[in-house]
This record gives sequence, C-alpha cells and structure tokens, in this order.
Amino acid sequence: MLKIGVQTGGWYDHDNALASFEYIKSCGFEAVDYNIDIYMRPDPMAKDGVITPTLFDKPIEELLEWVKPLKEASEATGVEVSQMHAPFPCWYPGKDELNAHIVMALDKCFAVAEYINCPAVVVHPTILSERDAEWEENLEFYRGLIPYIKKYKGVKICTENIFGKHGSHFVEARLSNPYDAARMIDTLNEEAGGDYFGFCLDVGHANLCHLDLKNYIKIMGKRLTIFHIHDNNAHDDLHMIPYSYLTSGKYHVCDWARFVEGIKEIGFEGTLAFETFRIFSAYPKPAHTSALKLISDIGHYWVDQIEGK
Repeated sequence: MLKIGVQTGGWYDHDNALASFEYIKSCGFEAVDYNIDIYMRPDPMAKDGVITPTLFDKPIEELLEWVKPLKEASEATGVEVSQMHAPFPCWYPGKDELNAHIVMALDKCFAVAEYINCPAVVVHPTILSERDAEWEENLEFYRGLIPYIKKYKGVKICTENIFGKHGSHFVEARLSNPYDAARMIDTLNEEAGGDYFGFCLDVGHANLCHLDLKNYIKIMGKRLTIFHIHDNNAHDDLHMIPYSYLTSGKYHVCDWARFVEGIKEIGFEGTLAFETFRIFSAYPKPAHTSALKLISDIGHYWVDQIEGK
C-alpha cells in the first residue's frame, strides 16, 4: 500500500520529537525521510584537512539512546521512518583518513536504521570526470560497504541519481544512467548474496538531466526502492513543490503525468517521499503548514490515480 512521506528537515525538532511527529501527521503524512545527514558535513573536513567531532563519534549505544525519542514518536503516532539520508559526499579521492571516517559514520547510520525500523538508507555515489573510472570507484566503494550492511536486518543501501555541472550544462553521473544503475545494483546484490542494494530516484535530478521519468521507472523496476520527489525549472536544483514550474504557462517542466504512469505500471508499493525542504526558505513561516498540506494533498492525489480510485 502506497504511503506519503516527507523529509524531516525544516520541521522536526529533536527535543520535541513526539510533538513534531504529531504535527507532520496532522499535515497528512504517513512516513518520513530522516535527515540524519545534517549532523555531519564532510565537505568542510575535506577542505580544511581536519576531521571534526560529530554526532557519529558517539559510541553506538549512546547514539541509539540519542535517537530513541524519534523511534518512540514514530511508534506512538504510526508515522513510519520509511528512509534515511546518510551524510554526503561519501568519498574523496586520496583522502583515506576522511573516507574511513565517513564509512564509520555510514556503519552507524545503518545501525540507527535497524533500530528505528527504517528499511532504506541513501548513500550517494561519487561523480568523476572519467566515466570508466567513475564506475570502478563506485563499485569499489559500495563493495566495501557489503560487510557493514549485512550486519543489520531489514536495511538496504540505496544509490541515487546525482549530477555534475559543466558550465551551464547538467551532466548525469554514471550511476544516474538507469541501465548503469541497474547493473551496479544487480552486481552488488549478486556479490552480497542477497537484496542489500536498491535505488532512490531523485525526480528533480532526473528533470535537470532531461530524463524521461516513465521510462526511467520502468527500467529500474523492482530495484526502485524509494524516492526523492521535488520540482525545478530544469535549470536549478530547487527542491520545490510538484507542479510549481510551467513552460510559457502551458506545460509543466517536469512531466508528472508520466511519473505517475511509471509508478503505476511497475506496481510500486512503497512510500512517495517528498524532498521539498526549500519551502521553508521560499515561504514565510505562517505559510509552512499550508505548504506541507499542499504537498501531502498532491501525494494523496497521485495515490488515488495509481490505485484507480
């Protein structure tokens, strides 16, 4: 059964977990994407060459105790944690110490996911200028995570379609190509001996690279595990509400009809999760609740279409 979800960034208060979950449920959501990524920013560490302490330096017992209020709020309200977003970037060429530190944090992300009954963690791939090297580096990186993910029950690593930019042109990463992404996932699962890897389709990123959403979804098929749903003008990664952008006031820039058709055709049964955090900076605070309710209304409209109601 399809559910409607939204990321925790922008409304979740760790010190008021239950009230936060009650609030998001009142806005019409049945699931959340836990932004645990906000507690570790690798880029400044890579730039400064200094590994600074973060939430993930806590012993795992303390980390699980720290996240316990979220687990209890989820259980009390029935709003499940359908996915998590791990810290990113996850790999830096030649920075072995930092890379090892990030893998330590990813391992703890997987432990948190198991503890809060979250079935999927997004772990970003790496984008390089040379395509074959990009494939090999990502294969080596994800292959190295197999011993970690196999320690935890009911948790899957999801790659994501990310992008680079050359001048004003967006370029899809090697694993943003659906055929390459599918091959990577199949290769890793075969090596791992089980269903440990899946795919997160970031709809906004696909729109930036002018990819056909219906075809993309059909190619990924059963590998498609979770979504990051948001809208943009095909020129900027805006993370806004679907249906926000029109071409000459007539056609939507993102083809939402084909998106819904694709989901229906493959029989997807997970969560339609929105990554629309820019509403919190785009709109004044008194409008945030209305914006969240609009997002959930769109999600439920899609569910009605997909389920033939």
